Amino acid sequence: MRNLRAVGLLLAGTALLAGSFTAGSRWLTDRDATSEVDGTSDAVPRDEIAHSISGHLSLPVIPRGPRSVDCAKDLRAVMGARTHCTAHYLRGTDRDMTVRVVRVRGGEITYVHDAPHR
Repeated sequence: MRNLRAVGLLLAGTALLAGSFTAGSRWLTDRDATSEVDGTSDAVPRDEIAHSISGHLSLPVIPRGPRSVDCAKDLRAVMGARTHCTAHYLRGTDRDMTVRVVRVRGGEITYVHDAPHR
């Protein structure tokens, strides 16, 4: 009876762990965001892009994301437009990445960032 309970707990723990890894990997591969374009500049401000990327690089339960993200310039509402961003981590480590526009629709753009370069 005792062995049966141990096996049941082990199976339940394994299923929970596998589900967590699957959900976590899906969440970490989500690197796109959609933002409204500023009507006067026809671009998304670099601070908004940086905020979005910072959220993508932080885990929902364990806050190990960057302490800040800086982007070089605003992201123009033109298909394929790019900007360079840097994520700054606590231990003095900086990670560079490229952000590019993948869709322009009306007053919104969708952009993606690549994985931070080591």
